[in-house]
Amino acid sequence: MSTTLAAATPDQACPWRPPAPAAAVEVAADRGLQAHDVLVLPMPKRLVLQYATADDGSTELRLYHERQEISFDDPAQFGFGEALARQTRFTAGDATAWGTGYRWNDVRVLLQQLLDAGVLRHARDAGSEPLPRGSDDGARPSPLPPAPSQHPRSWRDAAAVMAELTGRAIDPAYLECVVPVFRVAHPALDAEGRQVGEANVFPPALRLDVPTRWRTCIYAGTRHRSEQPMNVSALKSMRAHWPAMMSLLLAMRAAYLQRFPEAAAGWTVGHLERLSTAVLAWPTYLLMRSRHSLAQDTLHPALSSLFRVTDGLRMTMHQMMFVPIGERARHPDEPMSAAQVHAYAERNYSFHSDHGVCAGPQAMVDEFLATLIDGREPRDGLAPLQEPELLQALQAIEPALDYGLRGLQVYAVVFSLWPEMARRYEALAAVAAAWAARGSRAGQLLHERFGAHLETLQESSFLATEDWRSHRDVAYADMLVQCGRGLGHMLPADSLRRQLEPVSHADDRAAAASLHQAWQQWAQQAAGADLLPGDEPFVASLQALVLEHLQRLRALLAAAVAVQQPLNDGLGRSAPSRPLDAADLDLHNQLQGAARRRLPYLIDELSQLLQLSFTVTAESLGVTPRIDPHGAG
Repeated sequence: MSTTLAAATPDQACPWRPPAPAAAVEVAADRGLQAHDVLVLPMPKRLVLQYATADDGSTELRLYHERQEISFDDPAQFGFGEALARQTRFTAGDATAWGTGYRWNDVRVLLQQLLDAGVLRHARDAGSEPLPRGSDDGARPSPLPPAPSQHPRSWRDAAAVMAELTGRAIDPAYLECVVPVFRVAHPALDAEGRQVGEANVFPPALRLDVPTRWRTCIYAGTRHRSEQPMNVSALKSMRAHWPAMMSLLLAMRAAYLQRFPEAAAGWTVGHLERLSTAVLAWPTYLLMRSRHSLAQDTLHPALSSLFRVTDGLRMTMHQMMFVPIGERARHPDEPMSAAQVHAYAERNYSFHSDHGVCAGPQAMVDEFLATLIDGREPRDGLAPLQEPELLQALQAIEPALDYGLRGLQVYAVVFSLWPEMARRYEALAAVAAAWAARGSRAGQLLHERFGAHLETLQESSFLATEDWRSHRDVAYADMLVQCGRGLGHMLPADSLRRQLEPVSHADDRAAAASLHQAWQQWAQQAAGADLLPGDEPFVASLQALVLEHLQRLRALLAAAVAVQQPLNDGLGRSAPSRPLDAADLDLHNQLQGAARRRLPYLIDELSQLLQLSFTVTAESLGVTPRIDPHGAG
């Protein structure tokens, strides 16, 4: 058996595989652990027990508690782990009876290890567990700061809302290039006056103060009595509309399986991301389509509640594919069951958000997953969909599914920018480091600047390594191709890579010359002297790296416009009044707020550094000197 703790050091290996050496026993004895000592497992309802398959195909028993992971890989010790998960308070020596052949000396070392890690405590030190702040009935104050917005807004007014939030208007025809399709409905209101995104509205600046009851979470699992409360107002609405929600869910599942019939024989990570996004796109389509659209405040609560519960699944699938922290990121083709989804969500804290925890009890979560993934009818049956708003939604299910798949295609193309930008930062930093190594003052200054950016990339980003970036490329490529298949378009597997390849245009020579001159001027000013002959290769490398980035941006914008156009046609939107510009693509980051920002948008960083203005669209690439507002160039 081996025991892995989240903060484990090499000397914290489990002592069970070889018998505990005498020295280890003496250490435990020195620390005072005796067979008659009483130990407690704090917050036992937070402990999650799961069996898992290790990389070598063997079975492991894993316990997750307070962000600690305890792994038992010897079947002879599974009894110990299972018994530990049932404890709240026990005498240390009694642990020898949790399995066959457990020796006190071995048990003592393991228990001491768990004490050192904080998984267990001595009863004399534990005291009583403090209750979360709030009244005796579990009521909690709102965890949210005052809402930034005083009036309800909707992305149906995209240009004005974006200008208000970022200072830059967006043509409504490019909305999904900037606000992912699965977030477009967030700020809208339903017929109960609640925002679709509740406390997690994106962007945060559009969240409203809505009367909400918050309570301490009493459910077993990682969220049990969490510091963050759960939103019981949303739960109350969900309970009231649950049978109708499940009827809607089965309808969308059936529509999805018509497009992807192989999913009936086994779901994958990619299938579940697409299906969950399709569910979210359904009410979004009803809100955003030009004809027969819903008023902002008339979305049926069954649809808004369905959005909220399904968004939890979508975020979990997204985490599986794109967050390589805690455990590896999953390939879109990996099989995935309802039980596996729930287990992943528990051990990876997917039931937690910045402001609260999931309010759904385990039975509802399991029933939702069983309905969506396995096609099972809920225990209390289904509700006939007779209300006009829900019948209208059923009539729109096919175009809504189209909207969701096309929205994911837009997302795949546009978000491919970020792995490219990370690579470009890394390449620029490498040139700067090599230049600095030659003793160049300009190289040293550039190395300091881009070295700091590289450190940010490596320490605060899910794009820190090429393996992570390549995995995203694969996920985005699969997203484009598979959504295309669901829309009746058979695309080659390397379609995205081909579309994003940089292509030189004849008029790029002017941009190249402007970049070369700007790098030369910057280097001369930085060094305070003319450039040396050995500096020119570095200037040429920097110019080439930036030009290629701009050419890739141009290709990406062309691909984005191509997939956005049929989405707009499906909504009945007007044609765009201007081209999509590279500067538009940074609006998503700006919407997240300054606290979320890590790396500067690269063309902004280059603009500031080189005093250049960049204009990149699907058809053009311009590089010109920045104009000083006071008249100087």
